[in-house]
Amino acid sequence: MLKKGYFDFGRSEGFPTQYPENKTAVTVDVLETGFMLAFVIIATAYYIITPGYSQKRSIYVVLKATFSILIGCLIMLGNFGQEWEVGYLNSTTPYRAGEKSEIRAIMGIKIGLRSVNITLKGMGERNTPLEKEQINYNERFAWTWDQGRIGFGPYAGLVQRTFRESQRKGLPLPILWIAEYFTLDGEGIRFGRFYRTAGWYTHILLWLALPTWIMANIFLQLVGRYAAYFIGITGSLQLLSCSVWFLVRNPLPLRIPFADGVIQLHYGPDFWLTCSSGTLCLILALVMIFMDLRYPDALSAFLGIDPLNQYDECIIKQSDLNNATQKTHKMDNVLEMEEASKTETIKQIKDANVVVMKRRSTLTKAQKKTLLRAPLPVRIEQYPNEDPIYANQVLPGPSQAYNERYRSTEKLVSPPLPQKPLKKKNRK
Repeated sequence: MLKKGYFDFGRSEGFPTQYPENKTAVTVDVLETGFMLAFVIIATAYYIITPGYSQKRSIYVVLKATFSILIGCLIMLGNFGQEWEVGYLNSTTPYRAGEKSEIRAIMGIKIGLRSVNITLKGMGERNTPLEKEQINYNERFAWTWDQGRIGFGPYAGLVQRTFRESQRKGLPLPILWIAEYFTLDGEGIRFGRFYRTAGWYTHILLWLALPTWIMANIFLQLVGRYAAYFIGITGSLQLLSCSVWFLVRNPLPLRIPFADGVIQLHYGPDFWLTCSSGTLCLILALVMIFMDLRYPDALSAFLGIDPLNQYDECIIKQSDLNNATQKTHKMDNVLEMEEASKTETIKQIKDANVVVMKRRSTLTKAQKKTLLRAPLPVRIEQYPNEDPIYANQVLPGPSQAYNERYRSTEKLVSPPLPQKPLKKKNRK
């Protein structure tokens, strides 16, 4: 015989208390809520560290983090969201088989990339057996991803097998009527097939947009131009996914009639959020590319990256540098009479090598002609690290008279030779 303890008071069965199943209605989509909460936590972490920057820099960090996190969140919500197409109707309808009483309920359809959600919420009529019935259903019929064989057997598609299981459970008739439209596959009634195919290709494009968004975030810390390219690719993939859903889904509109009306589907929030996110990405990419072509230093300051990361160091002759400068400014060649004593000096200067900082760009022609900006090299006069002239900048240099007057009078003093250490004689 078991000993009685503190938790045995009032129990005669001799085992822990067992409570019956308590079914509750669905309130929120747990997966969507989890994604939103995760991105909110990431955004909060960025906002917490912004006071550590200066006032101007903190504004830049908040804007950059907000747009980046918002785009990533919209990509995931579009991929796993359940409202690409929605439709609602408030109508009188039978409730279950064998019950002649009807109910007044709101029936809703939410179609996502992977499944269809069917909701039924209402109340029974007065003075009927269904007056105190709690009517609040939310059933999901997934179709990931095989079409399966015709029928409802073990080799049929997932949505057909789920429909058959729902019939065994005795779900309300309105839910079964709506779900049946997605199980039929023949004679021109192929709503389930077309929505499944559209969801398949759309979710592939959205999964492809996720790594491009990650690469864009990486390049936001390195090179702004490459980040703009990846942001543009991300937006293009999102817009392409919306186009695929529009073109591949069922060519005939889905219309489900009931006693007081017809359920008609239209594009839902997830479709428009994905379309808006793609448009936003393209606008941001175009703005960043324009800023990179016209105001690269301002873009680097906004992103908080080193502008010198976009330059390559190379060595060219002084004559090539002069030719590039004259070509850039559209200067005519001017013949000047030089003294015979200076001819040899000028020749030596033209043959001398100079260090050049040339800006990397994949749109060199656009910089030069469309935006009137030519990539100018960086020149260092006599010493390797003195007086640089950066590309895409026109800086006034010293005149020829100044060079003749002052540079010629400067005396170059050679550094002293290192003295050899004295050898110590060995003492005996």
